[in-house]
Amino acid sequence: MIKIRNLFKVIDDKEILKNLNININKGDFVSVVGPSGSGKTTLLNIILSISMKSSGTYRFNEENIEDILNSTSKIRSFRKSVGIMSTFSHLLPNLDIKDNILLPTIISDLNLNNDYYDSLIEKLKIDNIMKNEVSSLSSGEKQRVLLARALILNPTVLVADEPTSNLDKENALNMIDILCNLNEQNKTTIIIATHDDNIYNKTNLILRIEDGNLSEE
Repeated sequence: MIKIRNLFKVIDDKEILKNLNININKGDFVSVVGPSGSGKTTLLNIILSISMKSSGTYRFNEENIEDILNSTSKIRSFRKSVGIMSTFSHLLPNLDIKDNILLPTIISDLNLNNDYYDSLIEKLKIDNIMKNEVSSLSSGEKQRVLLARALILNPTVLVADEPTSNLDKENALNMIDILCNLNEQNKTTIIIATHDDNIYNKTNLILRIEDGNLSEE
């Protein structure tokens, strides 16, 4: 699904990522770990094509990412295939909870699959808060709504940056259970940058980055 070879990322003459080689298969549950500033978020942004590599190759479903980004139809399919839950994801207070979740369908001009939507909010255990004000949600509830937004297009890959960082222990464990069930039941490929050993101990592939260098565990 994702094949990265000899990837470098250079910013202001500094090598942020150095000669990375990564294979991520469909259905993998992957954690990206390492100290702050090691390059974890940079790697996620390259996988998401928010940031571009400096050199090397990145293939998504056997296609070079450059070919995908140069085709309107292919990039549309790519954006639908990859759900994003980043540390910069926020709920919009001027929208109700449902419209916050549906935002990607509005931006992409895609029709909502109502059966999938109903199943998703039930699976994430947010069906009982849908009429609440965004401002009234707890941190755990907000994270689950943000996860619903990331999943609303039914992506094959979910990329999440520190999804439990702002949660207390109970809500963090609940989020981990949700992600594990999503991976096991839906076979969604999940790639998470995390410092939480409760997450990376449950993943089948650990990518450890230190000073831009990668080791697999």
